[in-house]
Amino acid sequence: MIEWFDRNNYIKKDIDVDNNYYEVYLKETVFSPETSPRIVVVSYQPNEKSSELLKLCIESIKKFTVSDYELWIVDNNSPFANIKWIDNVKDINIAYIRTEPKGGASYANGLALEIAARLINPDTEYLVCFHEDIAVCRYGWLKYMLSRMDGKIKASGFRLTRARVPEGVLHVCGYMIDFQLLKKLELSFLPELPKFDVGDKAIYLLKENGFDIFSTPNTFDDPELVKLIPRTMEAFYLNVTRSFNERNEIIYMHLGRGIPKARGEYKNRDKSSSEQWSSYIRSNLLSEPSTQLIEPERADYFDFSVNSIRYFYVVNFIMDNLNLLSDESNVFCYGKEDKNLVKKRLNISYLTELPAGNKKFDCAIFPEIKNTDDKRNIVEWSWDNLKAGGILLMTAPSLSNPERNQMYDFKNSSNPIIYKLWGAGFREVSVKVQGSDESVLLQSELERLKIKTEDLDKEKARAVINRYIIKRLKRLLNTDNKLEKNKTPKSVNITTGYGIKAVK
Repeated sequence: MIEWFDRNNYIKKDIDVDNNYYEVYLKETVFSPETSPRIVVVSYQPNEKSSELLKLCIESIKKFTVSDYELWIVDNNSPFANIKWIDNVKDINIAYIRTEPKGGASYANGLALEIAARLINPDTEYLVCFHEDIAVCRYGWLKYMLSRMDGKIKASGFRLTRARVPEGVLHVCGYMIDFQLLKKLELSFLPELPKFDVGDKAIYLLKENGFDIFSTPNTFDDPELVKLIPRTMEAFYLNVTRSFNERNEIIYMHLGRGIPKARGEYKNRDKSSSEQWSSYIRSNLLSEPSTQLIEPERADYFDFSVNSIRYFYVVNFIMDNLNLLSDESNVFCYGKEDKNLVKKRLNISYLTELPAGNKKFDCAIFPEIKNTDDKRNIVEWSWDNLKAGGILLMTAPSLSNPERNQMYDFKNSSNPIIYKLWGAGFREVSVKVQGSDESVLLQSELERLKIKTEDLDKEKARAVINRYIIKRLKRLLNTDNKLEKNKTPKSVNITTGYGIKAVK
């Protein structure tokens, strides 16, 4: 272990905290001005699922933090095999504590923050404390929290806790504190149970010295605030703490009980699991492509003698998302009327041109868009013409040449669109890969079968085609669904296409 730290250019430090010395291995690669907040994530990784929590935390910070900052990961004596991956993460500073903390999990958390306070630039203006089971969710979150720190307000956080301090203090799962004042008042992050949990006393003494704190509205302190989240957003159905800015946009989320959940020790099924957390963040915040899940039985109601496998995926993608809309919602669909998309409870307008005017839509559908420039224009129009909580749906077919690596081309063609969707202000952006290599092969079989049955009676040809295709498609969908639900990686070189959903 020591050889690994030496080989990777870590510096060993012995740091005194609470009259105990802790062995810390330090690597600094980022040196920001003292005006840049230091974001400190305290981690403990007993297994792969807990490492996943930390990875998601880091990726969300890197994606959604556009103002200058300095990111620190302070790992609390995790098993050595579980920590080495952090060394490959770029643009962070790492401190590995390799002495077992004394005093339990709460004390260990406070200890890591105390060590961070000794390692960061002493002239730092602001320190941000984070647990590893959090995600920031919106560009500008850091600037917003900094904007709350004016006048007498010297700490801003994402939720309050009254578990031990009745008048309320900021929860250390996510708060920013004036670092110079923290040093001046000689405040500590260490818990003093049973009165103060980790981070509580620092906030309590700030208030005792005449300073104020700020907490964002959030669904933990006020469960009724879940009503601020449109039901078209997946975040509505995620039972975690969600915190809002002044525009009622989610800027931060906290899973809660991350380590017990990662270990399978947390039994409250009403709360979201670590697996649900990971799936949401990767799909809707990091916009990583995932397989479109379709119930195999839906193939029974589809006529493949007049439609394609590709069309089957497109219709199901659009219909699943239309089900999220309330009755009488106004929907714009680019193109001619499609009987397969008709929903009697919705007001769907089929047009071949982008409508002008002041009418706002609850959903905008753009099926089978092939040109990248068209997609960029669609993003701009949709942002201007969708209501808050409105859904933009785009689908695009795969390349016609199966010799080419479709996933490579997909990533290169879609990433600029995804980036533009986030930049425009959309709150969730998810990508579905619509079918795999087997789906493309089945489409080829379908085309050959249509040729072979050209001389048959129309009804007989329909029966032959559907009997053959539906059986194989249902088997294929079953396999893909099991792999996706079990999070089993599947190599996809060619797809029938993809679908993008974005929520304003």
